[in-house]
Amino acid sequence: MEASIDEVQQHCGPELRQFQECLDKTSHPSNCQRALKTLNLCTEAKVPSVRRIREQCDQQNQAFSKCMEENANTPDKCIDALRSFYECAESMRQ
Repeated sequence: MEASIDEVQQHCGPELRQFQECLDKTSHPSNCQRALKTLNLCTEAKVPSVRRIREQCDQQNQAFSKCMEENANTPDKCIDALRSFYECAESMRQ
């Protein structure tokens, strides 16, 4: 997953920074949906490893996304869904 994050930084650095800045300025992550969408569009277009992870781990990704939508102001409730997605993504590197 670290390699994928490095690729996102390399290919979508401005979008990643914009999203992070938005998160830093708000106590409600749901306020950053526009920045998140922009980041997602960039990674889908420019970062092949992220595209592969999304394809192979779609079920886990969808569960995590749904959890975040339902718990936008209490994201800690989505730790298990995030862990499942992370484990799937890591399994692709082995």
